Amino acid sequence: MANQLLNNLTKLSSRIPLRTMIVIPFVLLVALSGSLTGYLSLRNGQEAVNNVASQLRNEISARIQERVHNYLETAHLVNQLYASDIGLGLLNLDVKNNESQAIEHYFWQKIQSFDQVTNVFIGLPSGEVYGARRLGHNQVPQTIVGNETTQGSLNYYNTDPNGNRKDVVDNAPKYDPRTRSWYKDAVATAKPIWSSIYPEFATKALAITAAQPVYATDGKLLGVLGSTAILTRINEFLHSLKSGKTGQTFIMERSGSLVAVSTLDAVFNEGKTGSPERIKATNSPSPQIQATAAHLEQQFGDLKHIKEAQQIEFRLNEQRQFVQVSPLSDNRGLDWLVVVTIPEVDFMEQINANTRMTIWLSIIALILTTFIGLLTARAIIDPILRLNSVTKKFTDGDWDQKIPTDRTDELGELAKSFNSMGQQIKKAFSELEDANATLEHKVVERTKELALALDELKASQSQLIQSEKMASLGQMVAGVAHEINTPLGYVRSNVEMTRDQFAELEQIINLADGLLRLMVSEGVSEEELSEQLGAVAEAIEGLRDNDTFADITALFKDVLKGIDQIAELVLNLKDFSRVDNVRARNVDLNASLDSVLVIGHHVIGPKIVINKEYSTLPPIECSPSHINQVLLNIITNAAQAMDNNGRIILRSTSDDANVVVEIEDTGKGIPEDIRSKIFDPFFTTKPVGQGTGLGLSICYKIIEQHKGEIRVESEVGKGTKFIIVLPRQASSS
Repeated sequence: MANQLLNNLTKLSSRIPLRTMIVIPFVLLVALSGSLTGYLSLRNGQEAVNNVASQLRNEISARIQERVHNYLETAHLVNQLYASDIGLGLLNLDVKNNESQAIEHYFWQKIQSFDQVTNVFIGLPSGEVYGARRLGHNQVPQTIVGNETTQGSLNYYNTDPNGNRKDVVDNAPKYDPRTRSWYKDAVATAKPIWSSIYPEFATKALAITAAQPVYATDGKLLGVLGSTAILTRINEFLHSLKSGKTGQTFIMERSGSLVAVSTLDAVFNEGKTGSPERIKATNSPSPQIQATAAHLEQQFGDLKHIKEAQQIEFRLNEQRQFVQVSPLSDNRGLDWLVVVTIPEVDFMEQINANTRMTIWLSIIALILTTFIGLLTARAIIDPILRLNSVTKKFTDGDWDQKIPTDRTDELGELAKSFNSMGQQIKKAFSELEDANATLEHKVVERTKELALALDELKASQSQLIQSEKMASLGQMVAGVAHEINTPLGYVRSNVEMTRDQFAELEQIINLADGLLRLMVSEGVSEEELSEQLGAVAEAIEGLRDNDTFADITALFKDVLKGIDQIAELVLNLKDFSRVDNVRARNVDLNASLDSVLVIGHHVIGPKIVINKEYSTLPPIECSPSHINQVLLNIITNAAQAMDNNGRIILRSTSDDANVVVEIEDTGKGIPEDIRSKIFDPFFTTKPVGQGTGLGLSICYKIIEQHKGEIRVESEVGKGTKFIIVLPRQASSS
């Protein structure tokens, strides 16, 4: 194969002008190296982008989760501190309405220690509410009061530097904490919880309340503590977090409603009734957030199915988007999703610039290489063209041509040698013509003899191959080895004889090489040239006398004949094994069964009766060599199970979806305790050395790969039936 390829390349190159042959390799090498460099640069860049994008998504998601957890956890910590003070008696809740100033001062003082919470309060079983609110870091806290003195309203009071009430700045009429979800849910669960997200009364921003019930030592409910965290601060954190150049982050609930976004867009609108309405992520003003949320819903169906961090990719406006979605939850009812989306273009800008620079440098190198190659080719080709012109005139019998010898380089030396050689060849050519005529006559006679012998050998070979029929796969292998070994023997013998003949040719080549060196050397006498020329002529005459060329030709013909025999043998073996066609094609299983019976007739034996109960089958798409292997294995196993004496029934049926082949024998049957093991690798009931236990295991794998089914039915003492079911059309997988 390698020699054939080399010969084809040599023939092709001989048709291409030498000028082109000199330039093209350099141009191809530069173009190939430039293309390969650009490709590897782009590929490595893309791999680096994938790795960096994955790491960046993980890092950003982790930072968001850590920051949000820390921010929200403060609200529950505040509740725990207040509950601890109540348990220690530092905060007395059993007071009259006109004596609630101590509770108001308590919350007014405590809220100044926590920047993460906006409101802190407690709702009592009596319906009263006390607490404090701070709207800014440097602002004086306000007190929150809802009792008989406020006539059932929840009032927000400005305070003086000592925490005493001043004027009312906000109020919510008819406010009863016992009807609020944060109060009822905390009492119902008897543990700390998160409220639903809601627009905060004063700031109109989304907020969430951490609620915790407080009980006396006897189990009596004392009230429900609440600490409110404004989600706007999460928006501000997401906005400050860099996610590439144009990447965005957002947090949403499992329902798809937005909690916070890095774009600082609104996360709720004012509804038609004046009450606020949450915005779904799929309705976000940001096309990137909108498309990401829509893709998540499309891929997962329901956002509740996202149980762990997932990294996915999709395309938005023909640009790849890297997305990571991670659950953000705790044991108090918080269940959000953190989503990070980063466009691939954020990473590819510098990589694309480098790729463009590589392409331009490759183009410049290609142009320079082409220009330099043309100059080099011109300097080499022009003298060769002159030499070629003179050589053509030599072939026309004009032996008086001369090549200019004004150059002092290798081409100049070549011109001088050529001029000298021309005169010498002119003298020797007439002598060689006579010798050639005699040699040609001998070659023709010898060729006729070899052709006759070749025809006789081919006839003998055909009879030998026809008479050798393989009875089993073991005999097939032995026959193949024998058939290949015979032609290989005389191929080797002929090659060794050819090697001996080439020793004589090598001697003549060495004499001719000495003659050429004398012809191009200066100061060589005519006597030396005549003596060397005589030696060459004598050696050539010896070749003629010994019929060396005719013998070599005959030897090569014998070698080719031996190779042809080996090729023909391998081609004949394909009729069953089809090793050159393991891909799926349309196959008639009835024909496959008949082929297997022919191949395995020696193993089956003459005493076994074969009953064929074939139905007309549609062709199925399968690998014929693999299916033949399965059928041969099962049929030969059936023959061996009957000790080569019994009956084998072959049935074939089909329906709209499948083709079914049944192979039934009247052998010993398979005991029930080993029936489930027959398809296991290395399981065999044969004596040691007579089986590997792989036959039926391989059959099972082959049928499984064809998306089919193989099963066995057997009864001890009556026989065994193997049922093979194959789909009429191969699976697309």
